[in-house]
Amino acid sequence: MVIGPNFFVTLSFVTCHSSLKMNFRFKTREVLVFILISLGIYLLFIFGFAWIYYNSAGIEMTPYSKPLTDKINFEKAVYFSIVTFHTIGYGDIHPVTQFGRQMVMLQSTISLFFTSIFSGFLVYFVIKRPQDVFTTRKAYIRLRKNHYFLSLRLGNKGRDIIDLNSKFEAWTIENNTRVRAFRAEEELPDLEKILYFDIQLDDPANHTLRTAILDALQHNTLLHMKFSFIGNDIKTGEQVAFAKYYDSRQLRFGKMFLNVYSWDTNGRRKSFRWSNFERIEPMEPKDIEGFLGKGNELKIKN
Repeated sequence: MVIGPNFFVTLSFVTCHSSLKMNFRFKTREVLVFILISLGIYLLFIFGFAWIYYNSAGIEMTPYSKPLTDKINFEKAVYFSIVTFHTIGYGDIHPVTQFGRQMVMLQSTISLFFTSIFSGFLVYFVIKRPQDVFTTRKAYIRLRKNHYFLSLRLGNKGRDIIDLNSKFEAWTIENNTRVRAFRAEEELPDLEKILYFDIQLDDPANHTLRTAILDALQHNTLLHMKFSFIGNDIKTGEQVAFAKYYDSRQLRFGKMFLNVYSWDTNGRRKSFRWSNFERIEPMEPKDIEGFLGKGNELKIKN
């Protein structure tokens, strides 16, 4: 398939129109910037080689071209540069010097790489998923139904993610060595818009994590934590990986997260208020003391 300069102009117009229609979403802006940069490089090649052809007198009109008296001007040099770049080769203009033939071979070779790279990156930018998954900036110790949980809230402003496998790790650094305190892996429900990751700290299976948290808070040492997951984009099947690091200085106490959305009569989410994403009901001092132990209620900010 031969791609001419009109292709780039048309594609730029289509992309620009889509950008306006989609309110310049991140991916659309990214594609538009890529196309504009590519168009600039394309024009640089076209006019750069045209200037070389014109000033080196390396090309002439073919004898059977009419009128025979036509001379090579810069406009014809640009025309020849475009024809050469896309390896069309009409034959009405041809190289007449060794240097001219070398420039034709060089430009044709560059065009093959340019077209391949442009097509590959354009497809990549169109189908790749933007970074629209995020979590709360803090990790929370929450009290729910008389149980303490280590909780994160996940948000997703893009397409749904399915087949989620999560991993949570906690460790300390002792004598310049990483010492693992806790590790757990879990399958999660689909991430549509909002998802919660909870580890019940009252569960005997998670006793080591609770002990490590208490030790970090009471002795003012750092407990490092990492939450990560791998899933698949529901439409493209593209693998989505996410990771977020925390430490014990980022722990906060709370109860229920404030609602980010409400439901309509058909059971669909509506009225998203992402400003509530990080907000949480405060935990009463007596409940904080119940987790930390008496006399340690001021070891962590609420």
